Amino acid sequence: MAASCSRVPEHIISEKKMRATLYDMQIAEAIVETDYESYRTSDERQVVYDAVFAKHHITQAEYDSSLVWYGENMDLYMRIYRLVLKDINENIASLGDIKPNPLSGDVSAKDSIDVWVYNRSFTFRPERVFNALTFDIKPQKPYSSGSSYVFGLSVWGIFPNLKHKPRIRINAVHADTVISVNRDITGDGYYETVVRTIATKQVERVYGHVIMNDANASYHRIYMDDIRLMKYNYGSKALTAPQTDSLPSQPETDLLLEIQAK
Repeated sequence: MAASCSRVPEHIISEKKMRATLYDMQIAEAIVETDYESYRTSDERQVVYDAVFAKHHITQAEYDSSLVWYGENMDLYMRIYRLVLKDINENIASLGDIKPNPLSGDVSAKDSIDVWVYNRSFTFRPERVFNALTFDIKPQKPYSSGSSYVFGLSVWGIFPNLKHKPRIRINAVHADTVISVNRDITGDGYYETVVRTIATKQVERVYGHVIMNDANASYHRIYMDDIRLMKYNYGSKALTAPQTDSLPSQPETDLLLEIQAK
């Protein structure tokens, strides 16, 4: 009965096993990132990743194909990823004096605030198994009705002839509606992506990703920094004033605004 209710195909790693695998992969990535001198080559890094695959009795091919499937079912992936973050924070809390970084507090009354709680920088690397910056922010109390969100970041390392380029997707969740905005990153510079929500409804969650659609990784590293997610209350002057951008203005057809019923 459990198998028949699962949304994951038989040849894809199950949600429960994927949660455990992603948790260990987060640790593996942290080991490689913080001790770069010991893991300079791809072979040295692969030893760490292979240890994770061996622990969970899977192959890298199974892991890769599963990530591709979950990447096409991003809502399910984000649900699992949020559980992974919960596991990590619980383990950090168990250490005692070290406190985990909360996903969000009660900031609904503040007119403008940066609600980003993750690292301020991220690097797309060809050797990464899954090239995506993902985030999922769920406040303790819903954000105020009609609040808007500005996702900003600086990008460099994108060459003009690059076949695959990063894409931003941000979702704001009301009780019965999801508002989504997509934007392609087409070159080096500073980008801001704005999500304006419904004036009569509170916002329960803001989540999304910046992802490289690179089935055949053929690029050098791409860097993102100064990442932030500003929340503005309804009618805030910060959003009604003209905004400057270091990039040429993007045609409206490049910004996709969707209102989707759950």
